[in-house]
Amino acid sequence: MKLKMSFLAEPSDANYRGNVHGGKVMKWIDEVGYALSVQYSGKYCVTKFVDDIEFLEPVHIGDLVILKAKIIKVGNTSLRIHVNVSSESLVEKIKKQNCACDIVFVAVDDAGNKSQI
Repeated sequence: MKLKMSFLAEPSDANYRGNVHGGKVMKWIDEVGYALSVQYSGKYCVTKFVDDIEFLEPVHIGDLVILKAKIIKVGNTSLRIHVNVSSESLVEKIKKQNCACDIVFVAVDDAGNKSQI
């Protein structure tokens, strides 16, 4: 199962040099991973682990940001999702690979206990 999200990087996402904050990119990764994990499991899911995120190129204000998430492993209560972040300068037509990582989500019940998927 896959999910793709795209949007424009806004001035409020960026630092004084016009680069999007790394923490903002991590938030987007968490959001797309959450959406895919809930869509697949039908349950509320929480972030358990983020593996090996390396920022390769900056995202700039006005870039089209594309997040592609794909489930790569399903366990009894958890999902491992690979997220790829890329961006495109729409005026200059320059595409960049910004970062990628794996993120694990765990399904939980109303009491916060692990729940079968």
